[in-house]
Amino acid sequence: MKRKSAHKGVRRIAAVLCAGFLLPYTIRAGQIQDRLDETGKNIDRLEDGADKTQSSIEAYEKEQRELQADIFDRQETIRALSEELDETRAKLSETRGEIKETQAALQESKAAKEKQYEQMKKRICFMYENSTEDILVYILEAGTLADVLRRAAYFEAVMDYDREKLDEYRGIIKKIKKEKEALVSEKEAIASLEEAQEQKLAQIDAALAALKSRLRENMAQLQDSKEKREWYAAEIRRQKAYEAELEKQKAEEDRRLREQIQKQEEARREQERKEKEQAQAKKEQEQKEQEQQEQEEPQGDWQRQGSDLELLSTIIYCEAGSEPYEGQLAVGSVVMNRVASASFPNSISGVIYQSGQFSPVASGRFAQALAAGSGSRCRSAAQAVLNGTRTVSCLFFHRNNGTTDGIVIGNHVFY
Repeated sequence: MKRKSAHKGVRRIAAVLCAGFLLPYTIRAGQIQDRLDETGKNIDRLEDGADKTQSSIEAYEKEQRELQADIFDRQETIRALSEELDETRAKLSETRGEIKETQAALQESKAAKEKQYEQMKKRICFMYENSTEDILVYILEAGTLADVLRRAAYFEAVMDYDREKLDEYRGIIKKIKKEKEALVSEKEAIASLEEAQEQKLAQIDAALAALKSRLRENMAQLQDSKEKREWYAAEIRRQKAYEAELEKQKAEEDRRLREQIQKQEEARREQERKEKEQAQAKKEQEQKEQEQQEQEEPQGDWQRQGSDLELLSTIIYCEAGSEPYEGQLAVGSVVMNRVASASFPNSISGVIYQSGQFSPVASGRFAQALAAGSGSRCRSAAQAVLNGTRTVSCLFFHRNNGTTDGIVIGNHVFY
């Protein structure tokens, strides 16, 4: 047991020394990863704002179509009402002309009546101012009876004519007055209709002006939203370009770290080669002690394995929960490859919580998933890896963006 503890102590010291040597690389990688995480959050916020702006644009465009249709309907109503108003005004003007003509006819009939009346008075005065004897003499002086009758009938016909003319003129005047009254009544009705139509036209004009004002406001808001959408699109492109550049920097830092790890691995293998016999002896002794410890403390080992299983299944869930099973096995393999490497901590928890290595740990999502037990969804893959399954020999992976050569599984590249 003591020799095993001493051996573990040597491994810890070596791991600390390696970690100190690799610290600048891991710090730079962690800083780049922090910027990547922040850039990803910025892109998410920008895309959310772009989606909301697009929704606003669609709402404004719908409102614009409705306003344009409403304006068209109001304009058609105004056109039809204007035609009706023109017809009403024309009819009113025609009625006023007829009233003038009727008034002129009435005046003319009154003048004719007065003239006829004056002529009749003159004839009556003539007959009554001259003696009746003179009239009788005029009648009796006729040479024949026929002339006598004719002259007598003449005077009677003159009187009858005057009476008929007066009656005729009175009837014409009465008729014209009735026509005038009807025309005046019709004029008043048409004038009322004209006023009602003008009021209705004014109301529709006011409503149309309000709709046009709303349409202008809508068009201004739509233009502002479109400009905002363009700004979001440009900013998203800029942030994605920056994200791609950070991915390149991260890949470069990973490459440098991998090169240093390889150098350390080569040095370690050389040292291991020199101490092969002693290491083999120690290994055999450790295996015996390990077997003895497993027999003595099975429950404790089971609890440790259970803790590792939960940690491993949770990091697999956070990094590859939506990936195929092969991708989940590959993520678990990377973790276990690091545990086996002298360039990384020699425990699953140490590898997972190492600074700047796993973005879900830095963002806090890993802790939330661990507390919620979300790793149970990837427990099968984690258990297979703990049982010895290794699908890749890589120490690194990230989302595949075409900038890094490696093994592509699902949406990740392993290298």
